[in-house]
Amino acid sequence: MRRTGFLSTTESLLWAVTAWEALLVVLLSPLSATGPLAGLGLADRLGLDEAGRVGRIVILYHSLAVPFVAALAYLILDALPFDERVPHQARPVITAGYLLTSIGGLSFAYLRAGWMAHGLFLVGLSLTFYAGAVLWWGLSPWRAPAERRLERWAFWLMALYTLISAVIGGAVGAYFGNGFQAFLAEDVLRTEHDLFQRAIIAHLHIMLTLIDVALLLLVARRVGLAGRAYQVAMPLVMAGTTITTFATWSVMVIERVAHKIINVGAVVLLTGAATIAFYGMRGLVRERPDRPALRALLGDPVRFGMLFHLLFVNLVVTVPGVWVAFNLEAVRAGDPAWERTFAVGHWHILATLSAAVGLLLVVDRLGTRGWQRQTVGWGVLGGSVLAFSAVQFYLFRQPGITPARPVLLAIDAGIALFLLALALWILAHVSRNPTSHFT
Repeated sequence: MRRTGFLSTTESLLWAVTAWEALLVVLLSPLSATGPLAGLGLADRLGLDEAGRVGRIVILYHSLAVPFVAALAYLILDALPFDERVPHQARPVITAGYLLTSIGGLSFAYLRAGWMAHGLFLVGLSLTFYAGAVLWWGLSPWRAPAERRLERWAFWLMALYTLISAVIGGAVGAYFGNGFQAFLAEDVLRTEHDLFQRAIIAHLHIMLTLIDVALLLLVARRVGLAGRAYQVAMPLVMAGTTITTFATWSVMVIERVAHKIINVGAVVLLTGAATIAFYGMRGLVRERPDRPALRALLGDPVRFGMLFHLLFVNLVVTVPGVWVAFNLEAVRAGDPAWERTFAVGHWHILATLSAAVGLLLVVDRLGTRGWQRQTVGWGVLGGSVLAFSAVQFYLFRQPGITPARPVLLAIDAGIALFLLALALWILAHVSRNPTSHFT
């Protein structure tokens, strides 16, 4: 049963959260100390000092990540059958949650709004957690049809692991100022970690991993994964998610051994992702039997883009990460600034790639057609391929050597193409029917 109104239609909620994320990116981009807009000096005008930088970055990550998690929740509630009470409870709560998280957190971090704003930030996180618990309860696999029970188990486990991982982060945050100080993981690469630091390292890594698992399951649902591929991919996804999650949590107690187990889980998970990607691509080819295979694949850049990224991640994230892991002793003997740069870049590539897949899922769900679909599809796909490929030349440059200007231009051009496609898509929708999804 679907009601009309802003808080009860998937289309309205997806448009709103996408526009919100785009607005935050536009507003926050000039505040970067190293980005192309740093010359505007906006950070200095706001009085943002170096002392509070770490805390601001931590709040910034949450303010961007929580709306993204809300978008995933909307997509899950829309894609799977639920008792109608679940979406009616979860949607309004998680909407309020992400708005309070972003507004309260960014106001506190960047506008000096005071501790009341920080309290709103915490209320937003709490509401988001509650909505996640409602969603997890609604995903119960015992009530699912037998033919889709594996899929339901995969979603249910992902939601459960996400809730537990959020509790780990919240528990450590509760000790802030009482034995725990905010830090960035890339700043403590070569130091011994205390329990609080290990818990936060586990939290940030597993939360991004579980976001990617949610994206993977939504892509599988979107392409209608079935048959033998379904029977193979779903157990691989569940096993890989479980191994990776428990190994990442184990970082808190057996840090060195845990990282090796994480690699095993990642391989299993990536094998499941590849199975889904190839199944989806085969489906695209079969939908257009009158066209050559390559033309059939490229005819829909939105569907092809989300599937392509499931494989592309191995070239720009997995392979570089494995290379560093196998050469860790040599890396640790070298320039610490290079290792830090690689860690930051590695994490940001995966996060941005996840955002690309999420955006393409939203575009596909909203039924975008014609030139708008082609524009946003090719813009996101071309921009991410250009930027992420160029970043590899930046990351693997010789320590102390400034990367060639074409590399930096390619990175900026790829990001700009991505954002331009997003902006055109939003503007085209608003100009065509500015109120249809908000009334």
